[in-house]
Amino acid sequence: MRKKIKIRFYGATGEVGRSCFVFEKEKTIGVEAGIKLGKNIEFPTIEEKPEILLISHSHLDHVGFIPHLKHNYNIIATKPTRELMPVILSDYARISGFEFNANDIIKRTKIKEFGEKFRVNGFGIELFNAGHILGSAMIKVEDVLYTADFNARGSRILESAKPVKCSTLIIESTYGGREDIIPPLKEELAKLCNIIEETVKRGGIVLIPSFAIGRAQEILIALEAFMRSKRIPKVPIYIDGMIKKAMRIYRMNVIYAKKDLQNQILMSLHDPFLSDFFKVSRHIDRKDVKKPSIIVTTSGMLTGGPVYKYLKLFGEDENSTLVFVGYQAEGTPGRDILEGKRVIRIDEEEKEIKMRIERIKISGHSDRNDLIRFINTIKPSKVILVHGEKDKMKELEEDLISKYDVIAPKLGEEIEV
Repeated sequence: MRKKIKIRFYGATGEVGRSCFVFEKEKTIGVEAGIKLGKNIEFPTIEEKPEILLISHSHLDHVGFIPHLKHNYNIIATKPTRELMPVILSDYARISGFEFNANDIIKRTKIKEFGEKFRVNGFGIELFNAGHILGSAMIKVEDVLYTADFNARGSRILESAKPVKCSTLIIESTYGGREDIIPPLKEELAKLCNIIEETVKRGGIVLIPSFAIGRAQEILIALEAFMRSKRIPKVPIYIDGMIKKAMRIYRMNVIYAKKDLQNQILMSLHDPFLSDFFKVSRHIDRKDVKKPSIIVTTSGMLTGGPVYKYLKLFGEDENSTLVFVGYQAEGTPGRDILEGKRVIRIDEEEKEIKMRIERIKISGHSDRNDLIRFINTIKPSKVILVHGEKDKMKELEEDLISKYDVIAPKLGEEIEV
């Protein structure tokens, strides 16, 4: 008889952020150690000290708590995740002021590949491509599949995540609400091209705040292709924040990307990661950035970082456009602006935003239809919803409850599977 697994939930319950879970059989393993960014940084409520930590991918809501771990632990992740973690955590150190040794985290991380079956602490484990960012993994622990953040559609860089049979499915619900239907990528990129054309004609700046890892690379590869094909005007594309370093890591790990992108680089046909269109500001206040141009910079939710320097310079320019391309969490300045607020606090000063505000629905996550299709393909006996706002999670639960045993765990709850 198979021994039951206890799963404890220390974050990502009714919220997007601070993913952190512990699996227990005879021994324990930790899965994720994230934080939640908003008006304040929120940490997972975990007090346990698992010696093994499985990490799905290198975004702060999945890895940001790692520098705060004081016990002896080891990490298991894919190669791109290991190399990208120090990039995102260095950004976190700058935002939070918390000092730590990024090299220590690299040394603690053991690489596992997709499809490689292995055992740790008595658990059989396998990683599968999640299609979210380079190296992102769905994690199967025994007969429990944890999707983490996953994209069932694929993107310009990554192949889509494929369903994996399991009896218990722990699935994200970031876009689980009934209104959360993401349009086809081609349509949204066409909309972005039109916004760029119109803004450049007005002589303005197109400012695109983005997550350093994942969204930025997708946007930049698309912009490079559109500029090369003359779909958009040839203007400088400035890259700022940790995005440039992440671009180098993406290029060095292109074997994890789509075959056609691999072939472009490996056969020297064209290297979009090293495009002449990409520029870097050499001025501490970014005053060498001239209009018209495109800027892709951190932070994606306007919680700090280089984007503030550009908002200082161009925030009051009515000919410029601020384009959101990623999820804006509750309590963040980005969410406030999307909901109509037009004042942002920068360096203790109130700054009015007069730029045009646009939103492009480009996502590394699965939307509501993708989530339901994914679940219906797997047909698990139990569905556990995590990583979603309460109202969206509730709407998804209501549409699944007639067919599945659905659980939306509370913070600190333990579920036996």
